[in-house]
Amino acid sequence: MTRQHWISAAMALLIGALAPWSAARADFEVTGPDGRRIVLKDDGTWRYKEAAGEDKSGEKPKVTGEGVLTLERRVEEGPNCRFGLRLANNTNYEVENIVPYFSAYRPSGVLYDSVGIGFYSIKPGNSLYREVLFQGITCKEIDRLQVTGGDRCVMGDLDRFSTEYGKCLARVRVVPSDLVRFEK
Repeated sequence: MTRQHWISAAMALLIGALAPWSAARADFEVTGPDGRRIVLKDDGTWRYKEAAGEDKSGEKPKVTGEGVLTLERRVEEGPNCRFGLRLANNTNYEVENIVPYFSAYRPSGVLYDSVGIGFYSIKPGNSLYREVLFQGITCKEIDRLQVTGGDRCVMGDLDRFSTEYGKCLARVRVVPSDLVRFEK
């Protein structure tokens, strides 16, 4: 065999070996548990296929659900107070980040301090526990914990460059607590 034949045979063998890889990366359809057809794309995304056989291309998935913020614990640490908070992602999208501020108020209504705590990479159905520490004030001296801010977020169709203030926190429900008055 000549050198040209060897190169041609090697190329044919290489193309034959790589063919299954390209086929494995192609889009394909499956049937969901509810009977609807789903197109699984090779980039890791998916979309429903219309009954008439046409894809809903370009249409964004509907944003559903809400985040649920609960106050789980309050711990007195000498002259400081520590609160434990959990954000549950009950949406159909990942909460990539949101940084709400927690403001501690004295019984007189005077704001003592505001501390921002970030919640990051919470997949749908998961939750993340974080703690916030207020230094120089005991838990008994805190009458109310108010949730504010969170305007720069990446969650669903909202991104950190959004100028629509209040939209991020509007997707988070704050559950009242027996530990201290806890609200937006």
